[in-house]
Amino acid sequence: MRLDAFLKKTHLLKRRELARELCDAGMVRVNGAPKKASAEVAAGDELQFPIYNRMLRVRVLGMPEGNVAKAEQWSYVELLEERKLLVDDGWDEPSFSVPKKPLDH
Repeated sequence: MRLDAFLKKTHLLKRRELARELCDAGMVRVNGAPKKASAEVAAGDELQFPIYNRMLRVRVLGMPEGNVAKAEQWSYVELLEERKLLVDDGWDEPSFSVPKKPLDH
């Protein structure tokens, strides 16, 4: 299953477009390597991605068939780590670009 479709179907991200944007920016990692939205995901893979002010690391347990109810989302993924991101600190990976602060006038 495609990475962006998996993130959407399992309710880890609200929109498939958001999943594609994060993948294009190199912020979604599969087994430690940045992947494109079209990358295939299989059971046992570890995904790491930012969402809002958190960094999630999950393990894929299975592939959903069709739509998944919100209550069943955790039957397809196992939460391995969840940590809060501070806006000033950014992400500790070199591929993450920290937004520039506005200039004082």
